[in-house]
Amino acid sequence: MEVFRIYTLSPLRNFTYILRNTETSQTLSIDPYDSTQIETFLENQGWNLDFILNTHEHADHTSGNESLFRKYKPVVYSHPGGIGKIPHATHPVKKGDKILASSDQYLEILDTPGHTFCHVCLKLVEQGKAKAIFTGDTLFNAGVGNCYRGGNPEILAQTILEQIYPLENEILLYPGHDYLESNLKFTLSLDPSNQEAIATLEESGRLQKDVEFLTTNLGKEKKINTFLQCDHPSESLKKNVQKKSGLKLANDDPKSLFVSLRSLRDHW
Repeated sequence: MEVFRIYTLSPLRNFTYILRNTETSQTLSIDPYDSTQIETFLENQGWNLDFILNTHEHADHTSGNESLFRKYKPVVYSHPGGIGKIPHATHPVKKGDKILASSDQYLEILDTPGHTFCHVCLKLVEQGKAKAIFTGDTLFNAGVGNCYRGGNPEILAQTILEQIYPLENEILLYPGHDYLESNLKFTLSLDPSNQEAIATLEESGRLQKDVEFLTTNLGKEKKINTFLQCDHPSESLKKNVQKKSGLKLANDDPKSLFVSLRSLRDHW
């Protein structure tokens, strides 16, 4: 599977992804933001657009649908709850469904509520092995999505703990936005001795001068993302969360720690 990332320099720092199945030559856009950018990319490649998948219903993840649908007439997939909310979405997908599929590569749907209740993520599988995950606004580099607009932090905690934590470290992460720098600074505000976060912040700063972006795997994320450390928090992290939240955290309650982190991030 070929994966292409398109960055839009907007206040929300959106990523759109174009995926090309090398066996079928079919093409999918995940969360199209700027249709002009996407059309230019496709025209330069000489490709059609066969499918769109919107990870959820928020406008910054669906704003390209209208123009792309008029030009290419793709099939538009979404969570069942997104039908009627997402422009031109007519094909609901549920947990375990496979799209852009061929004999040895496909995208598997994960049902991932929390940021909203109509959110899906996609796991890229090649030759039986998970290679990457496209997470929309569920999981970011060094952070997770907020729950302001139709979500719930306790449900998001359950999604992350049950569906993201068990995934293999080698899986690449492709989120819906570039919030890496801000999220790393949040990590360091709670765990200032996190050497991996310090080094990653320095590396990210160098890359962004050339408008390039780090692609991390989940193994690295488990070192720099406080939301992926709730089952084994460092003493520094736990102490600072308790101090800043004013809450007494139980040693064996990852969900409460996650929710406390999300609340602190909301007001950071």
